[in-house]
Amino acid sequence: MKGLSIKKSLAIVGISTLVLASCGTKKTKTNELTWSKRDSVAYAFGKLNGDGFRRSLTRLPDDSLSREHIFEGFRAAFFEQKGDSLSINQAKGIVVSYLQNVELQSKEAYKSLNDSALIKNKARQGVKVTESGLQYRVLRPTKGIRPTVQDTVVVHYKGKTVDGKEFDNSYKRNQPAVFPVLNVIPGWTEGLCLMNKGSKYEFCIPANLAYGERGAGKNIKPHATLFFEIELLDVKPYQEQAGDKDKIIVVKGKGKKKLKLKK
Repeated sequence: MKGLSIKKSLAIVGISTLVLASCGTKKTKTNELTWSKRDSVAYAFGKLNGDGFRRSLTRLPDDSLSREHIFEGFRAAFFEQKGDSLSINQAKGIVVSYLQNVELQSKEAYKSLNDSALIKNKARQGVKVTESGLQYRVLRPTKGIRPTVQDTVVVHYKGKTVDGKEFDNSYKRNQPAVFPVLNVIPGWTEGLCLMNKGSKYEFCIPANLAYGERGAGKNIKPHATLFFEIELLDVKPYQEQAGDKDKIIVVKGKGKKKLKLKK
């Protein structure tokens, strides 16, 4: 079930004032032969909007709400039903509170799923854990040079979330990635400095060493634990630039480190 933000969910609810407009009375069977052209247009309008609203409900954070009660509430508002004790503002308050609770439960469940993935992966044979919490496993060891935080690397990689969905893959693009070691998430920076040129590692990166509470785009949600396979193809050593002498670099992550550029 796809989740939506509260604002988008309320937008769906707001659009529903146009939905089922021709359904004021319940009919068990229609007799199209007695309809005028305007009747047919009205029915078609109601049917199209009703189908759209039905599909929109499945995009809400929780689509288990009673369709019968939704329809009754719609009728009460559309026909300005007398004796209805629930005001529009009260209705908005109920819906907002409900959606906030559903969204909170969804976030907590997802965070718990990702925390469990860390525990499960840690127990796998060959997995090591650094002081920061980064988990890694050597898939192909080598004795090549190791990059420093100042260097630039050439890598092939693929990344996936705890549910196994792949969100990036340089192999499929048939083009290795090239970037400075410091220009990536903390988990990558730390992990790359553990690798030797030509080696291949598997990393399990906790959210606090990845994208944390903010997430990244549509595929990486807040609190996401990420799995990467990284192949270190080449290391391009840092070339000192004018003015770099005694420059201090702060490596982000748990237990920040201050490093002087090598001379």
